Amino acid sequence: MSFVDTLKAFCFAILGWLKTYGLLLSIISVASVVGSILFCTLAIAYLPFDYFLFKERESRIKQPALRIVLKCLKNLLAVLLIILGIIMLPLPGQGVLTILIGIILSDIPGKQRLERRIISSKAVLSAANFIRSRFKRPLFIIEDQ
Repeated sequence: MSFVDTLKAFCFAILGWLKTYGLLLSIISVASVVGSILFCTLAIAYLPFDYFLFKERESRIKQPALRIVLKCLKNLLAVLLIILGIIMLPLPGQGVLTILIGIILSDIPGKQRLERRIISSKAVLSAANFIRSRFKRPLFIIEDQ
């Protein structure tokens, strides 16, 4: 079997799969785009306006067991958002903003520097501040590096 025959067989298999599951794939794609737009919009709108300034943050949860469980769940959600954001980069959706929200939720070392680097991009900052202005929230303040 030649390479061309293998490629044709692969294309027919993909087309058959799309014919069978195309509607389900379309529904999932539309739902993920709408969900990411809503989630990112609300997350950006309700972050404190001074979130990207250099400052120490402390946990408000005082029970150690609950804090550990919530931290694990939060980091799992963060990893999921980062993966979804990377997937959304070439697809329609809010890829960079979804990655930024995932990074904000995570507890990775150096995350504040990475957050500031992403939000310092003119396109990302203007999109985030546009969202905040639509919710009548103060615009983000970022420090010059």
